[in-house]
Amino acid sequence: MKYRVKQDQTRCKVVISAMKILVYLLAAITVCPAQDLGHIKNLQVTSGDGSITLEWDFVAGDPTYKLHKYTILTDNDFSTDLRCPAAHCTTIIDYLDACKEHTFDVTPVFDDTVNGGSVNGDTSSISGFANAKSPSSPTNLRIVSDGDLSTTLQWDAPTQNPTCVQSYKVCYMLDKDPTPSCETTEDTTITLAGLQACGEYHVTVTPVTPSDTEGPQLEQDVTTRDGEYTISIKSIGKNGEESASITKNATTKEDDPHAPPYILVHPTSPVTIDVEWSNKGKERCVGYYIICWYSKLIHTETCQNVMDADGSFTITELIGCNRYDVSLTVVTPEGTHSETVRNFTNTPEDTPGPVVNLKADKVQSTSVEVSFSVPKVNLQCVGGYDIKVINFDASKDAAPRGTEGQQDIALQVTDNRIVSTVSGLNACTNYEIKVGALSLSGELTSPWEAVIERTDDLAPSEPQHFEVKEVTRNSVTFQWYQPTSNLPCLTAYKLTYKHLITTKTKIITDISNYKMEYMVDGLSHCAQYTFTLSAKSVTKESQDLQIVQHTACF
Repeated sequence: MKYRVKQDQTRCKVVISAMKILVYLLAAITVCPAQDLGHIKNLQVTSGDGSITLEWDFVAGDPTYKLHKYTILTDNDFSTDLRCPAAHCTTIIDYLDACKEHTFDVTPVFDDTVNGGSVNGDTSSISGFANAKSPSSPTNLRIVSDGDLSTTLQWDAPTQNPTCVQSYKVCYMLDKDPTPSCETTEDTTITLAGLQACGEYHVTVTPVTPSDTEGPQLEQDVTTRDGEYTISIKSIGKNGEESASITKNATTKEDDPHAPPYILVHPTSPVTIDVEWSNKGKERCVGYYIICWYSKLIHTETCQNVMDADGSFTITELIGCNRYDVSLTVVTPEGTHSETVRNFTNTPEDTPGPVVNLKADKVQSTSVEVSFSVPKVNLQCVGGYDIKVINFDASKDAAPRGTEGQQDIALQVTDNRIVSTVSGLNACTNYEIKVGALSLSGELTSPWEAVIERTDDLAPSEPQHFEVKEVTRNSVTFQWYQPTSNLPCLTAYKLTYKHLITTKTKIITDISNYKMEYMVDGLSHCAQYTFTLSAKSVTKESQDLQIVQHTACF
């Protein structure tokens, strides 16, 4: 096998080949430095979101070498190939870290159309930044040291796109201060000195980008409660996008607490009172509040520690118709008490409970004596008692069943029981007697308690207009009208008739009619009889009415 070396005027190369074989087994090509195969011109970058766009012009060179592709090496780490036969090429390199400088080496690769194989051209290099992406929130904010004069905070950098935050600038001022104080840190730590305990601060946090340009400003009002500063920190990208914030309380030296200038008390129901106070810069170094309420009725004070009240609190489980003295004291985290602020109010009246153990002690013909004990619930709200009487036996003509009549009551207290006599009742009548407790204003009534009793028996008055209606040989027909008094006690009429030494009696139980007619038959003709009529109750009887009458003789 023989090899030959061939050299022309435009390029220098050595070609090792087999003379009688058409396929090259090996080619070794050496390019002279002065030779122009074609080169890149005007290479430039354009930043995008997580990407960079490369573009360039291609200037053709020796036509023997045809442009095959470009090889792009990114950050000296990974490479990609690009086919672009045009005079102007563009490609996008994506999945790049934001806010970080990236390097790009672009090399044209040529085909050797005479000898075969490929040849690399001159490499062009450039660098650029991908656009900023919004970082995630910093995390794990903590106090690494604190004292009377300063507080040092530390936090973890964002887990996403941390390179987009170059530094944090924290400014703070009290509302009364004309200008803020500012601190800048390039690390995730800052020491704040000279803060006033328990103050209200206006805080701004401004991020600084890698180009030393300040980003959009974050503003927030913070209140240093409990001898603490509430600090809020966010990271913000170069494009102004804010991450979520984290907050932490930083302790400073505690000052004496300032009590609010006043408290307001508003009874909202018989069992609740709303308490309000000013907490707009008037209290200092608040750890918690002690709210107490004293009941004048039961002479008992109750207190409760209140955290994060935001200037209001509702006292519950109270009783109506009662005066309450309310007080508020501010306590620092170390236990120092402020002066106590006081106010008072009265809860509205509440519905009294029902009377207890209602009984009918004495039942007479026209009256019933009832007794009961005072309510066990809301006795302090009782202003009096109401008694209502329902006549269960009232006829349709007299009054509808269940009509209520309120009684004027005279109350007496005997053996811790209240006694009242309900009078003016009808004898022999079923009554429901209801007793309720009235509130102080008389507008609220307790649930009713009731007893049902029947008044005692009384004799009815005599029947009215007793007279003969018709006479025959063997009978006499009478008529009369109901009694006018104690009619509910009427159970029957008693009619007695006497002839010579014979006396007979009829008991008439059909008493439903107002006008009565009754025939006595089986009599002797042309005979004289003495008829006697009375009205009967269960145990008593009216006066007698008498008529002497002859039966017919024809």
